[in-house]
Amino acid sequence: MRKKILILTTCFRPNVGGVETHLDDLINDAGKKGFSFFVLTYQPLISKTKGEIIEKKKLLSVLRIPWLRFNLFLRLNKHPALEFLYLFPGLFAASFIFFMFKSSEVEVIHAQGLVAGAVGLIIGKIFNKKVIVSTHSVYNFPDLGLYPKFIRLMFINSDYVLTLSQQSKTEVVNLGVPKKKVSVFTYWVNQNIFRQLDKRSVRRSLGISKEKFICLFVGRLVPEKGVNELLESVKISNNNITFLVIGDGPMKDDVTGVARVYKNLIFVGRVDNEKLFEYYNASNLLIVPSIHEEGFGRVILESLSCGLPVIATNRGGIREYLSKKIGVLIDITPLNIKVNVEKLMENPKALNKMSANARAYANKHFNRKNVTQIIKYYGKEK
Repeated sequence: MRKKILILTTCFRPNVGGVETHLDDLINDAGKKGFSFFVLTYQPLISKTKGEIIEKKKLLSVLRIPWLRFNLFLRLNKHPALEFLYLFPGLFAASFIFFMFKSSEVEVIHAQGLVAGAVGLIIGKIFNKKVIVSTHSVYNFPDLGLYPKFIRLMFINSDYVLTLSQQSKTEVVNLGVPKKKVSVFTYWVNQNIFRQLDKRSVRRSLGISKEKFICLFVGRLVPEKGVNELLESVKISNNNITFLVIGDGPMKDDVTGVARVYKNLIFVGRVDNEKLFEYYNASNLLIVPSIHEEGFGRVILESLSCGLPVIATNRGGIREYLSKKIGVLIDITPLNIKVNVEKLMENPKALNKMSANARAYANKHFNRKNVTQIIKYYGKEK
């Protein structure tokens, strides 16, 4: 008999992002170990792409809630209280109605992020279900006010809290949450998909010149991902460097505008996750210029699995995983991006050494065994 898990999340495919891809991996790999899933989520709040309102597969049922957009998800990102008021009602109402009919089928509520965590906690108390909350960011909670008190109450009353980095765990424990409730998990990727290929062959199939030095960006096109800083660095960088940008989001017009003027920027647009490995293999370097506290950017795992070294922001959980053997950590400014990309372009020996280390590192740290860091809590008692 399969144990059924309800995943509560504000973001799910076809929305594009690291959390969304992680949840696909979790559902697929946990499904092979005896679990099945319900997912309650919103229709994409960032991407214009829509999914089925009701999606049913063998081990997965998804309900996507239509919700007001007006770009509010991103506009309210810096105002946690307002963002909470925007996202909480629809997810809570759908969850309550769902449990009125399906309560007996669900054994565990696994909430993703703070809003879903609050919904999961209340629903869990009403219907007596085990509640696990996963966090995917470093939040920098304020010391005073109602907000940190509310978050503390939510974490303390959850059965388990799973964080994406040691820094995030420390942040949660510092709120007063018992250490025994908080554990760290690590993303993983399918190493059979994200693998090393012959660079010349891949470039030929993608129509990219074998002579170009490619610096790749993959991510949501939003200010928090450092898109402004990246675009400014394009304008001042060596013309021998080609910046390849993959992604979608509200800054799409900004990217296309710069690409029209500066020929060293190529905007690819949205690429399905299972095809990204081709672009990682065609590139010389990945740039992760986030200006907010990343939990740990998933694109880094995918990149390293393809043998592609990384220049990344010196913030958040990234610092816990990215060593000098496989990448470079920098403070994000347009000039720092330019200087460090050019430095590696001009030192192919160092870059090749990083590339040689990257795949082995990814195999060791980011393989599918990491799913056990999560599913072991599905079986633990409340």
